[in-house]
Amino acid sequence: MPASLELLLARHGLELARHLRRIVRDDAAAEDLLQDTFLRAHKALDRLADGANARAWLYRIATNVALNHVRDRSRERRALDAHAREAATHTTGSGHEPEEARRRDLWLRVASLPERQRVALTLRIAHELDYAAIASRMGISAEAARANVYQATKKLRLEVAR
Repeated sequence: MPASLELLLARHGLELARHLRRIVRDDAAAEDLLQDTFLRAHKALDRLADGANARAWLYRIATNVALNHVRDRSRERRALDAHAREAATHTTGSGHEPEEARRRDLWLRVASLPERQRVALTLRIAHELDYAAIASRMGISAEAARANVYQATKKLRLEVAR
């Protein structure tokens, strides 16, 4: 019979957390990814053969989870950067230059936010998602999603007030 999930967590949780942290370079994301790793392991635990190398199996799951996270963040970053470039090079002449300039400046400021704040704010504003949906897409808790949106909004308000 395969080892219990609690035993696997006790044996390998700390080293998996370090492994994830090295890949994503973000403590909060690594914590969320560790939870995701163990959720996936829990779902697949019955497929782990007796005598199988559980540590290697967990590392494979954790690595795949982390690489998916990195790919998703990279895709989102490229999309935001492309949007900011498009806004910056958008031709004027529509008679709405001041509004377009404000919008361009705002998106440039959004693009300069820390990654997690930028992604959370974009999902909230541009995609009109609630915090649970943002949390699901980012692989974080709803509270962390709300905090990231709040911090991003706070930073943008401080910059606009200057």
